[in-house]
Amino acid sequence: MRGKQGAADFRRERAERFDSFGVSASSDSTDGNQLETALCVPYRTVDNPGLVDLVGNQRGNPECLNGDGLSRTARSRLRYLDSKMTTLPEPFASIPRKALLLEPSPIHLLPNMTADLGGAVKIYAKRDDLNSGLAYGGNKTRKLEYLVADALATKCHTLISIGGIQSNHTRQVAAAAAHAGLKAKLVQEKWVEWSDPGYESVGNIQLSRLMGADVRIERMAGFGIEHKDSLKNLLKECEDKGEKPYYIPAGASDHPLGGLGFARWAFEVREQEKQMGITFDNIIVCAVTGSTMAGMVAGFKLIEKLYPDEPKKKVIGIDASATPAETRAQVLRIAKHTGEKIGLEPEDITASDIMIDERYHAGTYGVPDKQTWDAIEYGARMEAFITDPVYEGKSLAGLIDMVRKGEISGGNVLYAHLGGQLALNAYSQIGTVA
Repeated sequence: MRGKQGAADFRRERAERFDSFGVSASSDSTDGNQLETALCVPYRTVDNPGLVDLVGNQRGNPECLNGDGLSRTARSRLRYLDSKMTTLPEPFASIPRKALLLEPSPIHLLPNMTADLGGAVKIYAKRDDLNSGLAYGGNKTRKLEYLVADALATKCHTLISIGGIQSNHTRQVAAAAAHAGLKAKLVQEKWVEWSDPGYESVGNIQLSRLMGADVRIERMAGFGIEHKDSLKNLLKECEDKGEKPYYIPAGASDHPLGGLGFARWAFEVREQEKQMGITFDNIIVCAVTGSTMAGMVAGFKLIEKLYPDEPKKKVIGIDASATPAETRAQVLRIAKHTGEKIGLEPEDITASDIMIDERYHAGTYGVPDKQTWDAIEYGARMEAFITDPVYEGKSLAGLIDMVRKGEISGGNVLYAHLGGQLALNAYSQIGTVA
């Protein structure tokens, strides 16, 4: 049994924790739902009654509130949950979010790559390829937390979106829809000229079909990050049938909520830095439709404003669109819009904050060159670190090249792994270039 001092310490700890959530934790309370709310709100899983069981208590048990109903295991689990929590400022914290992630996504040191590239730069990866249990996750799943919450709040029945035939994004839309009890209708345009025999049947598109999405292939449309006519036509078709669709543009990017997921990612990184006792100087991220990088820029800019004594981050986007001017303009627009939503002023983010390197896109969206394949093989053989020919192989090529050339010459660099490995199935001949 817990001694009197241990019980008192726990009650004080519990009261401080509950007070920070705006929830009463008085010892005479008998409302077990207060405990559930206090535990669930920070993780946006208030609709999950199993979370109280997770910390070792029965829902509605009055003993839970007097401090004597929690076992040592329960207290340990509470501390574990605390270590996983990302604290956001207002008004950011009040924007609704549907939990789709196993958070936070882990940060791993890549020791073999670090040593092989000279050791002066310590290379870490934040693994958003491991961020969810929903159909392999990826960076779009992080963005979709905010869009799905909005779709549910507005009583939409169907998520509609667009991407290339091997789109990671549309696969993640299909996954989020299945998880949330919604339908998914997807336009898959032929953005890439690639002749692999499995290109239209394996990988991402296979999983989208498996999860029940209505998949429509459009072979006549080319790549573009703008709002596409084929998706607008699908929207009208759904509305004409009396359905209530929720419109999600390519990459969940040029959407009012598209940058929020990775603005939150910035705060998640800050929490992990404190836990790890390190600071990241440079963030390397692939950029195409733009809201992943834009969210990071907005999030880190808000952190700079809130914590001016902390070291600043440089977010370096590696273009994989092969249309860098369009990508740069879209990143800036989304970053500014996201910033205003989370507490920044319009002038806080400027064009100088958008650093996009256009040396590694290989000339065409979705088509790898030798440098891309070399980077993919290097990561795989050095660390079993798997990247893809469309996005991450190109951003990894950029990181490797910048370190080798001394453009990044020291400190800690954080590579944002956004997922995408499923597309490898559609590029089955390793090393093939256009």
